[in-house]
Amino acid sequence: MKLLKMIGYGLIIWVIPYVTAIPLMGLMVSDPTFFKTIMIVEGTIVGAICMVAYFRDAKKGVFTESILVGLVWLLVNWGLDYIALLPFSKMPLDRYFLEIGLRYIGMLSPVIAIGYLLEKKS
Repeated sequence: MKLLKMIGYGLIIWVIPYVTAIPLMGLMVSDPTFFKTIMIVEGTIVGAICMVAYFRDAKKGVFTESILVGLVWLLVNWGLDYIALLPFSKMPLDRYFLEIGLRYIGMLSPVIAIGYLLEKKS
C-alpha cells in the first residue's frame, strides 16, 4: 500500500509540471532558461506539497522510508520522461540527463531531510 502511495505522489509531481509546460512551449523556444526556471520552481512547490501530504501522518521509522520515497519519485519521474517526454522532444538520452534528468536528483535532498527531522522528533 505504501508503495502505491509513493508512486501516486510521484505521478502527481511529474504530471502537474508536464501539463502546465504544454501551454508554455513557445517560451521554451523563445527563452529556454526562463522556461526551465519556471519548471524547477513549480516542481519544487508541487514536490513540497506532496512531501507534506505524504508524511502528514508519519509515525516512527520514516528516515528509511524517506530515502525509499525519494528514490521511487526519482524513478517515476525518469520513467515518465522516458515514455512521454523523450519521444516528443526527440532528445537523445545523454542530452536528456544533462539538461533535465540530473535535476530530478535534487528532489532527494528535501525528502530525506524531512524524513530525518521527523525521525528525530519521534
